[in-house]
Amino acid sequence: ALRVATILCPQEVIARVVLEETISGDVGDDHLNKCAFGSFVAMEVEAMGLPLPHSDLVQLSVMHFPSYARTIWRNHGGSSSRGFSGRLLLLLLELGVNHHNSVDWELFVLIFSELRRLELPRSLLLACECAIQSSAVSLAASQKRLDVLQIVADATRKITELIVSEVETNVGAEIGFDVLESSSTLHRLVTVINKDNIISDPTWFVQAFSDLSNQCRVRGLKPMGSEFMKAAIRITNHITDPDIFRNASSIISSTADGTVAIGESISYEWRNAYQQKSVCNEAIHDFEMSFR
Repeated sequence: ALRVATILCPQEVIARVVLEETISGDVGDDHLNKCAFGSFVAMEVEAMGLPLPHSDLVQLSVMHFPSYARTIWRNHGGSSSRGFSGRLLLLLLELGVNHHNSVDWELFVLIFSELRRLELPRSLLLACECAIQSSAVSLAASQKRLDVLQIVADATRKITELIVSEVETNVGAEIGFDVLESSSTLHRLVTVINKDNIISDPTWFVQAFSDLSNQCRVRGLKPMGSEFMKAAIRITNHITDPDIFRNASSIISSTADGTVAIGESISYEWRNAYQQKSVCNEAIHDFEMSFR
């Protein structure tokens, strides 16, 4: 019942129930958050038909999650996981990075490597978002774990490669796109690409999205092409290195829709923000001159 309550009820209600029923004397936010996470773990584990170490939620909430993740990986990580490969790997990642000041980096890298090998773009994107939201990326940067930052960077490139492949296949087969869903996915992906400490030079991504924009335009898929161009511009917007900015902006300006998209998507505030950064003044000048 407590597991259901942690999902459905406000935190203050949970705290009162926990205290009144003497389930636990600790009703602090940290403990209740762990109870909520323990409930999530229990539901995921049971849904995938895996053994649960504790039926009691409080006991489950205070166990060492990274060790449990290692146990699941050892016993089930190499199997087909009954069709739950992506879901299982994401659960292992959640167990490894949430509610801890340290991370099992070896397991972290193994999980990302397996998701890349399986070519699961949705799960890979969720894994990247989890790594950022849990502060694992920031922790890796502070510890100078370049291997960890590289594996996340490689994941963003793999996601983009899979998107490029799918789009090219659909365009060739004249299969339509769900523009709204695609736009949401692109926005999430670009948010990861633009996260500090992951991608030092995003020029490759700008080129990939600009190329997709061109392909969609040629095939009469202007709305979808516009979304890819907006993604390319948003990435360029985030660049502060003058040379990289110049390269990325020249890619956009060389595409057929680049000039129009820039006029529609880049506001005065965007240009003004760069003008305030003296380090980018020369690059901005070249960028603006390319459209005259």
